[in-house]
Amino acid sequence: MKIDVQLLPIPPEPSSISNHSVVILDILRSTSVIVHALSQGAKEFIPVLSVEEAFEEKKKFPPGTTFLGGEKDTQPIEGFDFGNSPREYLSEKIKNKRIILRTTNGTRAFHLVSSGKEVLVGSFFNIEATAERCLTSGRDLLIFPSGDEGRSSLEDTVCGGMIIDLILKKRPQDIVLTDASQAAHILFKRFEGNLVEAFRLSHHGNVLIRLGREDDLPYCAQTNIIDLVPIFRGGVIRAD
Repeated sequence: MKIDVQLLPIPPEPSSISNHSVVILDILRSTSVIVHALSQGAKEFIPVLSVEEAFEEKKKFPPGTTFLGGEKDTQPIEGFDFGNSPREYLSEKIKNKRIILRTTNGTRAFHLVSSGKEVLVGSFFNIEATAERCLTSGRDLLIFPSGDEGRSSLEDTVCGGMIIDLILKKRPQDIVLTDASQAAHILFKRFEGNLVEAFRLSHHGNVLIRLGREDDLPYCAQTNIIDLVPIFRGGVIRAD
């Protein structure tokens, strides 16, 4: 099993990942939102690329069945039902509801890697289940940090490194790491004892702190609290 990490959120050649498992990571905060909300009973997510697309997509569904969530430039979007904090997505509000999600980095990532054989949604919340799913598939793995507006993202890369660490502990033999995955693993080991420190050092973590959303940092750093691994298939994300 070969593991690679896309350190910059550049679209891979579609044919190069057509037989791969792909894990998308946007820890602060899109994939954390998706994993959390589906665990709270949300029906599904539809990731879109723009605010305009989100409003148009909502028109396709019966009233009362579909919410809009996400952010633009880290700020809530006028006319949307939810922002981009997982703490907003509670069962009493979203159970059995569809959510159309637009974010700066995370929702774009799904469209960049849609040619993957299996596209999974990862976070610290479901990291053990994600690592186990990747191992069980037996496929080569691409870990795809969503990044920060085209730049590398510290917190996403650290999470990718933790997935690698868990896989190596479960099956140390027959695992081949690329230089990028070696780097992600080393970076995780640096922050293994304090994930929030990595968040505070990251560019996007600092943006959230400045905007008064610091409470999302320790919240998104919780590990192994959710067992499900969402799958992106046919433009829709659902709990497996």
